[in-house]
Order: sequence, then C-alpha cells, then structure tokens
Amino acid sequence: MLSLRWKLALALLLVVAVSAGLTAWLGHYRSTREFRGYVLESSEHYQEKVVTILTGYYTAEGSWDNVQSILDDQLLPDAVRVVVVNESGVVVGDTADMWLGETAAAVGLTDPFAVIASVEDPAELHLMSSWEGSEPGFRPGGPAPGGPPLAAPEGDYLSRINRSLLIAGSVGAVVAILLGLILTRQFTRPIEALKKGAARIAHGDLSYRVNVESRDEFGDLAGSFNSMAASLEDSEQARRRLFADIAHELKTPLSVIEGTVDAMLDGVYETNTGNLASIKEETAALTVLVADLRDLALAESGQLRLEFEPTHLADLVQKQVSLAGVAARERNVALTTDMATDLPLVEVDPRRVEQVVANLLDNALSHTPAGGTITVSLTAAAERDKRPAEQGYVMLSVADTGEGIPAGHLPHVFERFYRVDEARARKGGGAGLGLAIARQMVDLHGGRIWVESEMGNGTRFAFTLPLVRRA
Repeated sequence: MLSLRWKLALALLLVVAVSAGLTAWLGHYRSTREFRGYVLESSEHYQEKVVTILTGYYTAEGSWDNVQSILDDQLLPDAVRVVVVNESGVVVGDTADMWLGETAAAVGLTDPFAVIASVEDPAELHLMSSWEGSEPGFRPGGPAPGGPPLAAPEGDYLSRINRSLLIAGSVGAVVAILLGLILTRQFTRPIEALKKGAARIAHGDLSYRVNVESRDEFGDLAGSFNSMAASLEDSEQARRRLFADIAHELKTPLSVIEGTVDAMLDGVYETNTGNLASIKEETAALTVLVADLRDLALAESGQLRLEFEPTHLADLVQKQVSLAGVAARERNVALTTDMATDLPLVEVDPRRVEQVVANLLDNALSHTPAGGTITVSLTAAAERDKRPAEQGYVMLSVADTGEGIPAGHLPHVFERFYRVDEARARKGGGAGLGLAIARQMVDLHGGRIWVESEMGNGTRFAFTLPLVRRA
C-alpha cells in the first residue's frame, strides 16, 4: 500500500502533467492561430501590392510583354515568389527566373489569383514560397486542411516558437514537481512524526513528545497530541500510585488479621473475645476501604446512581454532628453548630450528602488537637463569604482550629490517597479517600467544594448545593 507521501507525489505529478500538457497545447493552438492570421493579413497586403503593380504595368504598356522587368525592379525575390501567367497559360514573369516561357500546366501551377487589368487579355497571378522545396501552387493565406499553409520560413519560425513553448512547459513542470516533492515532504513530515509518536505511546512510552515546529494546523495537532500524551502519562502515574496506595492500605489490616490468626493458631494468643474483636475491627476497616473505593470508582465513571428527594439539610447535618459528638468528647474537642433554620427543602440524595458531611467532620476531628473547636455552619450562600456569591444555593462549612494545611498542599487535598502528613495519617488509619469522595459527591449534585487554610489558624472546608436540582 502506498504511503501518504507517495500518494500526494503521484497526485501532484498527475496535476502537473495535465496542467503542463493543457498549457502547452493551448499555447501551441493560440500561437499557431494568431501567427497564421498575421501571415494571412500580410499575404493579403502583399497580394494587393502585386496586383496594383501589375495592373499599372498593363495599363501603361498595353500588354504583358516584358513584365519580367517590372518584377525585377519592384519585386525582388524574397520569401514570396511571384509568377505571372498570360491568357495563353505561358509564364511571362517569375521573380525566381526559373519558369519563364514554360506553361502553367507543365510546371503544375494551379489556383491562381486573377489580375483583371484587361477583359480581353487577363493574366493569372501565382504567389508561392521562394523557399527551396516548396510545392507549386502554394498560396500564402490560401485554404488548406487544418488552417492556412505557411511558407517555409514562417513555418520554421512557428516551429521554433512551439519548440520553445514545449521546452518552457517541460522545465516548468520539472520545477513544479521538484517544489511539490519538497512541499509534500514538509506536509507529511509532521504526520510521520505523529505516526511515530502514536506507535511509541502504543508501546508504552508515554514520555514521548512531538516537536512543534509550526504554528499552523499541524502545529495545533502536534500540541494536542502532546497534551494527550501528557494526560495519558499523568493518568498512568496516577493509576500506579492508586494501585500502590490500595496495596498499602490493604496490606496493613490484612497483616494484622494474618498475624493475629497465626498467633492464635500457634497458641501465642488465646482465642478469646479481645483477639477476635481485633480481627473484626480490621475486617471492618477493609470493608470501609473497599466500599469507599467502589463509591469513588462509580462516581468518577458517572455510574453512581443518586436517589434525590426533598430534604431538610439542617436535620441531616445535625444528625451527623450528633454522631461525631461522641468522638469529639473523647478527644476533648468542642463541636458547635451555626445553622439557619429557615432554609427551604433541598432536592438531594440524603445518604450521599450525609457521607460528605461525615467525611468532613472525620477529617476535622483528625486534625484538631485536644482543647480545639470545630464549627459546623449551614446558611444560604452569602456575599460575606470569601467565595463569590451564588444565588439559589445553600452552603455548609466545617471549620477547625487545627494546625492548618501548607499552601503547597491545598491544590491536592481532594486527590485520592493524598495526605498532608503521611506518617500521622497512616498511624491514624486514614486511607486518604474521604475528601476525594466528598468532591465527587458534591460535583454529582451540581455544587462545588473548596478548602481554605492558614498555618497555625486552622482549616475550613465548605461546599454548596443548589436549591433546585439541575437536569
């Protein structure tokens, strides 16, 4: 199968060949026609001149005798040969001095011009080429198949013109083909680079990038290709990190379960309620992790089904605050609320919104030291908030007085398995999925979630939900 470069080259060759051939033919046709017209017009003028001279001679002399003298004096031999035949068919004048005294029939003269100088003694005028080898009876401008015939010099001149046109057309075609091949190479080189890049990426080399050498559509295509490659590389790195994080998260509880069971089988640990409870606790942690991973995967793929219903958000939030109150008291953390009571019903999936609130509360409890405070607020979206005002929304925020989050970490806190403090998060058992799930759930409800933090002054997570569910 021919490559694109050869297809373009052959197409170009065909276009150039047709164009050059058509141009050469039209040039030949037009130049021949115009030149024949010029020769015909010149021949007619010459014919009128000769007839005028002969008529004047006959008027003055009264016969065609000695007409050769006037031909020698006024019509010197040139490209057109003049032959005069009297009424008897005898050649009485010939600028070439070859047929004097011969009969017209004997030398093959036909199709003459009539010179009517006298009705009683008319003469025949023959104009023919004086070029060697010309046929008798040739008349410049006379009818002939394919157009008027030309005398040898004129024909030779026209042949040279047509030869020049042919040479010029051939040179132009060769130059056009060479330039076309160069341009074809320029056009196909970016495509070949993209083809090479696609093959490299298909074989797993996601770091390959195409050099962007132009600012045209090929440059835009190369830029899009590089963006796609970068996105694929990022996705692959994220996938690898995800697998590594999942493996790590699964390893800890499985190791605890395996170690406890082995110790019980070896008689190191007794098979009692305490040891079985430890196994159950780690199993519950695995169950939560698997459930979180499933929810996150379904949400990111758009396959998570939400069951919307009119909901009092204040009641829903208060329920989660009450559940978190036990853990807050155990950690000596004050948990307060500031919720508007006149908010309208909001059409949401209550279970998923509870999941978001629970994750934010759990995150705040994990980062608030003893003696600290967590404040849960629920209001209509207000202009006093640092985020732009949003009409038709309700806003919930969870603010703590913890250590805060460094500015460099803020853009990443909603990523899967991302931890600001790796050591403490691992120790505390957090999988790093809660905030990622919260973002996906809020997005599915048509809202948005964000974080604000200042080192030493705590962190505030907030999200909005529309009052009217979007289709």
